Amino acid sequence: MLILLLAAFALPPLLSWVLYNFTDLGRGTGAGAHGTLVAPPRPVPDWPLVNPADNAETDRRLHGMWTLVYLLDGKCGEACLGNLYRMRQLRLATGKYAQRVQRAVLVVNNDRSALTQEQLTDYPGQLVVYPEGIDSGSLLSLFSLAPDDLPLAEGRLYLVDPLGNLMMTYSAAAPPGGIIKDLTRLLKYSRIG
Repeated sequence: MLILLLAAFALPPLLSWVLYNFTDLGRGTGAGAHGTLVAPPRPVPDWPLVNPADNAETDRRLHGMWTLVYLLDGKCGEACLGNLYRMRQLRLATGKYAQRVQRAVLVVNNDRSALTQEQLTDYPGQLVVYPEGIDSGSLLSLFSLAPDDLPLAEGRLYLVDPLGNLMMTYSAAAPPGGIIKDLTRLLKYSRIG
C-alpha cells in the first residue's frame, strides 16, 4: 500500500520531467510571435507626428507609445488604403490597451500630398511622419530585414516600441489574429508606453 501511495505522488512529476527533457511535446505551439522579431532592435529617430487633416505637427512624437508604422513612397493607392484599414482595426482590436497604440504612415519621399483628406476620412487619428534629416537610402536600410530586402515592395507593418526601437515586423500576409495576439501580449506585460 505504501509503494502505491508513493508511486501515485512521485509518478506525475517524474513523467513531466521525462516529457520536458526528452521530447518536444507541446513546444512551438501557440506561444511564439506571429511576426518577425528584429534582433537586435534598431533605434529609430524621434520624428514629430503630423496630423494629415491640416498638415500641422502635433504634440506627439514617434517615441513614447507603441507605434504601428507603414512605409509609403509616392501616392497612397489601394495597398496603402488596405494597410490604413488594417492598422486601424488592429489598434481597435487591442481593446483596453488601444490608447497605448498609435498609427503612423512614414512618407519616405516627404511628399506632403501623398495622403489626401478624402482618403483619410474613415481613419480618424491616423498620423503621418515626414522624416527629415535622413536620405531615403538610409531610411530604407533602417527598415530592411536583410541586405537584399525591399521594404517598400513588401507592404509590411512595423512595430516601434515606446523607447524608439524598431522591434518587430509583420508581412502583408500575416494573419490579423496573430498580430492582435502579439500586440495584446506586449501591451499586457509591458510597463512602458
